[in-house]
Amino acid sequence: MYASRTVLLGWTALLIVGCTSPAPTDGYQPNADKPARDTSHWHGPDALEQIHFPQVADNIQHDTLAIQTTFDLGDGTFVMVAANAEETFEGLRLYRYELLPDSNAKIIAASAPAYDSWTMFPTFFGKPGDSTSYVVLANFGEKQSWGQKVMRLDKSGFSDLGFLEAARPVRVVETDTAYLKRESIAPYVRWTHADLSAFEFAGDSVYLYDDGKGGQDYVIAADRLKCQQNGNAIQLWIDGAATAKADSAAAVQ
Repeated sequence: MYASRTVLLGWTALLIVGCTSPAPTDGYQPNADKPARDTSHWHGPDALEQIHFPQVADNIQHDTLAIQTTFDLGDGTFVMVAANAEETFEGLRLYRYELLPDSNAKIIAASAPAYDSWTMFPTFFGKPGDSTSYVVLANFGEKQSWGQKVMRLDKSGFSDLGFLEAARPVRVVETDTAYLKRESIAPYVRWTHADLSAFEFAGDSVYLYDDGKGGQDYVIAADRLKCQQNGNAIQLWIDGAATAKADSAAAVQ
């Protein structure tokens, strides 16, 4: 879905795409017609929590890479969003590296490329205290989000888990113009079952680019959706019904 966009690096827009979503709360404001959601399982023993690794200044000497941003994972390794200094078809990647004494980088792992996306801004999820494995949602897009590449990051490197064709809808009013802006949904993802790779969405609504059953480009209430990483794809469930493959039907009911 995202591979047909125009190849162009706009550095200012990149970080806006990755960072403009405000810190979400775990639900929405209840009222008499719509009681509060039960979100206790979002922080249960089987859940993954979002990990807010600090962004740090560029700390390596590398003439061949143009670096957008860098995260300190706190275990002596870093993840940077970077592309070749000379523009290539592949574009951005995530690189995990160790910092050498001479300020050069020892690259440990590199993700699949972003191709024509302006950003791969990552959001990290994991078990508190466990630094061996993370789930990474990398935001793809230009001035607006196209969705998230879902990856696992562990000692073996980056592994692709599928693409989440969803964004956070934000209604914007400017003077006499109103429009729908699509921001990164990653901060609103709640991994409810790490072993089952199941997740839901905080907030009020989600913008779906493709729901897997013929519906495209519409806004849906967040509490109607459940998702599961299934093989190398993301399985969506709407109102308890699978929209595509149902290999793990019992897992997310």
